[in-house]
Amino acid sequence: MSKNKSINLMPPIVKKGKIDTNDKIEKKNYKITTILIIAFIIVLLLLCGYTFAKEVENIIINGKAEVAEPILVIENDPSIDITATNNYGEYCFTVKNYNKQKGTDVDLKYNIEILSNADESIYFKLYENEKEIPLINNKSDFIEISKNNKEERNYKIIITYDKDKSLSVTDIIQEIQVKVHTEQVKG
Repeated sequence: MSKNKSINLMPPIVKKGKIDTNDKIEKKNYKITTILIIAFIIVLLLLCGYTFAKEVENIIINGKAEVAEPILVIENDPSIDITATNNYGEYCFTVKNYNKQKGTDVDLKYNIEILSNADESIYFKLYENEKEIPLINNKSDFIEISKNNKEERNYKIIITYDKDKSLSVTDIIQEIQVKVHTEQVKG
């Protein structure tokens, strides 16, 4: 070789009978570095779960709640019989928001429904005191009753039977029921 020219040749690395060049060594180092970084990130993620864990406490709270007691008392007359000869009847009942011990704890609303399979020959009219309450499909609108005052409301149902409008030749034998549906007023 001449003095001016020098060739830089690196000696080959020998491993177990094989000769590796620098490119192969760099690729192996890159793979090892990548694997180590991934393993480090996985270990970090596993440890982070413990370092950022939430603290859980059990607290027992004892409380006492009283349930509001709705009171709606219905007092009524005995049943009445209506026939072709006795074609008119009055059924009276009272709605109260108190009983012997106390008044209701909540505001209530209720409606009155007359259950009957009556044909066109039987008419119903509902009155509170002397004021007529309209019935739609034998059912009144909701009526509110307050918890603040003890109230007693008197109702009367007038039942009229017109045999001439009856589809049957004989008297109608049936029972008529009066139901009072109650709900708590949402406040």
